[in-house]
Amino acid sequence: MKVLVISHTYIAPINREKWTTLAQLYNMVEITVIVPKKWPGVLFSHEAKDLSVDTTKNCTFIALDTFKAGNEMIYRYHSKQLYKLIASIKPDIIHVEQGDKALSYFQAIVFAKTLKLPTKFLFFTWINWKPKLSLKHRLFWNLLTRFNLRSTDGAIAGNAQAGELLRENGFAKPITVLPQIGVNHHRFIPAVKDQAKKYITYVGRMVEEKGIFLLLNAFAQLAAHFPSWHIRFIGSGPCKEALTQQAQQYAFHNKIEIGATSDHHQVVPILQKTDILVLPSYDTTDWREQFGHVLIEAMACGVAVIGSNAGEIPNVIADAGLIFEQKNERSLLAQLHALMQDEELRIMYGHKGRKRVELYYSHEAIAHQTYAYWQQLLSS
Repeated sequence: MKVLVISHTYIAPINREKWTTLAQLYNMVEITVIVPKKWPGVLFSHEAKDLSVDTTKNCTFIALDTFKAGNEMIYRYHSKQLYKLIASIKPDIIHVEQGDKALSYFQAIVFAKTLKLPTKFLFFTWINWKPKLSLKHRLFWNLLTRFNLRSTDGAIAGNAQAGELLRENGFAKPITVLPQIGVNHHRFIPAVKDQAKKYITYVGRMVEEKGIFLLLNAFAQLAAHFPSWHIRFIGSGPCKEALTQQAQQYAFHNKIEIGATSDHHQVVPILQKTDILVLPSYDTTDWREQFGHVLIEAMACGVAVIGSNAGEIPNVIADAGLIFEQKNERSLLAQLHALMQDEELRIMYGHKGRKRVELYYSHEAIAHQTYAYWQQLLSS
């Protein structure tokens, strides 16, 4: 089985572990992963470096020139480079993780069809809300999307709502629900915590819809009753300054830490020293929490987690943590209080979270599910 994967996601070295793990488990599969040479991002900007470090006998990473990098929908690869690569590989499956509207997906389909290859096509999508598009966008992108969907043999939805939305839009091909990236549960592991100082932690973008002000307000009502507890916010974004200013107004501001964005390697010790991780996001008209990757990183570290009922969060946590009603401060307060006062409950949820990651969200678990879906497409 020859598989060509196309996605900007794997320009980040840590994310490549998804494919190297699959390649190790299934050495009969030949995987080629194409990434852009550069990708500007909200939190980090990446360059495709040291690709040879992750390249193995049956898993190869290649960087190509791109145009309009930074926009998942409109970016495209250098046509001649991509065409030659598809012609040389002759993939059985082209697996594009940029959504059904992506220009890069359109490119791959057109080139494979031009070469008359019997390739199966699949795309990945996180989108779990109905984006608002201008008339110009609807006219152009609807045509392109219809072509892509007619050529598609299957789809991977990164969350349950994305799969439901595809069905509502008339997509009748096979869909499997599977997160894009898992977690290395050999790196994200539990560690002994400081008994004298307890931490509630938020990691992510500093934007209002992530619920950061709700979390700070809830902690403010509990701080005096739990003197050993501290809270920290790790990340960056447009609301960081406002959050810092609000934190400074409290008499207990020395219990509030606001730190810079940490990459996946730096976040491990932060999570290992965390007693409760909270993801308090709420839905808006043009965004929903698509997964909440920090949840599975924390769960892998044996950390008790609390999440809102927004987007995919409840499905990720299931019974391995606590859920509160989004935007509801009283509901969040009750869940925080329950875990802050009960160490045994925190330990119990920490164990359950770790087990859930091993079963469903480790790189190995996602590799097995991805391979099974590829087999399903090839046999259909």
